[in-house]
Amino acid sequence: MNIGRGSGIVKLKLKEFVMRVVLSLLLAVGLIIFTASASKPSFNGSAPGCSGGGCHNLQDGIVSVAANGLTVEVTVSGVTPGKKVAGELVDASGTVVDVIDKTGNNPFTLTAPQEGMYRVNAGFKNPQLKWDSTMVNISLTGVEPPMVTNEIREFQLYPNHPNPFNPSTRIQFSLPTADNIQLIVYNIRGQEVRTLASGFFQAGSYAFIWDGKNNNGKQLPSGVYIGVLKGSQELRSIRMVLTK
Repeated sequence: MNIGRGSGIVKLKLKEFVMRVVLSLLLAVGLIIFTASASKPSFNGSAPGCSGGGCHNLQDGIVSVAANGLTVEVTVSGVTPGKKVAGELVDASGTVVDVIDKTGNNPFTLTAPQEGMYRVNAGFKNPQLKWDSTMVNISLTGVEPPMVTNEIREFQLYPNHPNPFNPSTRIQFSLPTADNIQLIVYNIRGQEVRTLASGFFQAGSYAFIWDGKNNNGKQLPSGVYIGVLKGSQELRSIRMVLTK
C-alpha cells in the first residue's frame, strides 16, 4: 500500500473543499466585502409576516426555545416528521447573527456571538409558509460548556466570537462521538496558515483561542480566513474576519 500517496489524496480533497468554501464566500460577499452580518434565510420571505407570495403566515405558539450558554435549541411544533424547518437568530440591532436555512433536524440549534436579548424567527412550509417569533435572553453567568455525551447531538463548528476580531477570537466545536479531528485555519487563497488542534478527541464540546498568528508565530495580515473542522467523516467551516 502506498501510504504517502493516500495521504496526499486526502490533503488534496481537503484543499479542494477549502477552495469551494472560499469561492462561495467570494460570490456571497461580492469579492470580499467585509461584514459580520449573516444573510436572512430564504424561508423568511421579504419580511416576517408580510402579505403576498413567498411570505409567512404568522402562527402563534409553534416555536419554543431553550438556551444553553451561547447555543439556542429551537423546536418548531406542528411539523410532519422529516419536513424541513428553518430559523434565524436576530440581535437587538436587527442583525441576523445565525441562520439555519433548511434542515430536517427538529429541534435544531442557533448560536449567538455574545450575551444579550435575541429574537428567534422560525417556521416551515406545509404547504403554506408558517412562522412564529419568540425572544430569548442569552447569558453565560454560571453556565459551563456541555461535556456530557448525550447532550451533544451533532458534529458542529460554531461561529467564532468575536467576529470580526482583533487580536484574538474563540472557536468552539462539538463532537457527538469520539473522533480524530483537525481544526485548521486557511487564508482566502486556500493555504493552511494555522493548526489549532489535531488528534483524537472524546465526545464533548471544546474551545480554542486563535491569536491571529500563523504556525510560526508571525502575526497575519487583516482579511478573511476560513476555519475548518475536519473529522473522519464530516467537514464544517466558518468565515472569520481579522481586523487591524
